[in-house]
Amino acid sequence: MRRGLVAVLLLAAACAARNPAPRESGASGGPSEAAVFASCGGVRFPDLPPDTSSFVPFASWSEVDLANLGGEASFFEEFVDPYTWFLADESSSERVLFGEPTEPGAGEDPPYAYAALDLRGGQWAPMGWGQCRIELAADGWGNARFRLVPAVRPDPQSRTVSVLATEMACAAGQAPQGREVRAVVLDETEELVSIVILVEPPTGYQTCPGNPSFEFQLDLGSPLGDRTILDASVYPPLEREWSPSEGSD
Repeated sequence: MRRGLVAVLLLAAACAARNPAPRESGASGGPSEAAVFASCGGVRFPDLPPDTSSFVPFASWSEVDLANLGGEASFFEEFVDPYTWFLADESSSERVLFGEPTEPGAGEDPPYAYAALDLRGGQWAPMGWGQCRIELAADGWGNARFRLVPAVRPDPQSRTVSVLATEMACAAGQAPQGREVRAVVLDETEELVSIVILVEPPTGYQTCPGNPSFEFQLDLGSPLGDRTILDASVYPPLEREWSPSEGSD
């Protein structure tokens, strides 16, 4: 992943999520609502599914002062070039930008980009930038990727599905024992059921050696039938098919 000098800064977007609180499944205590939103780096999308329709196109790179970057100026110019940019959020002293590949499918992974500009001496200057993928979570919650448990074939008549979930946030290589895990059904139709697994984050400083998977029961709220299960922790969501020989991602 390409990052700028200060891309490790945590960038906060002030856009408020306007999506209604989805129906929860598998919850046991904790907050009564978990309003899921999509974000990418420092960019927070106001609606689901996430798109750039509410953002303002941005092409004013000639007005951005790169003097503070020193030798990184040329790298920054190279970084912004493959993307079409949008102004996602703005205050009197900061701008948050979102970039999507100008040629879809031709970019790197993660496919999207973000950049933050702050006002210095009357000119906008880069504060942080990097690549990102669109992820879904909720305020005060992290998320987990999941796949179906290879040893347990899903029962079309059952409303529960066994999955192996992996927390994505740094957690010192520990499964979330003693922390709440809940599933949120974002969408369901006759063809599919789209789910986000939310994880209560650990407290204090955490190392990032990689987290183990843990088994979790998804409560779909209704029988699975022949519907496709989607892991909506990322966007576009990931189709999860059962395979007795399936390995980890």
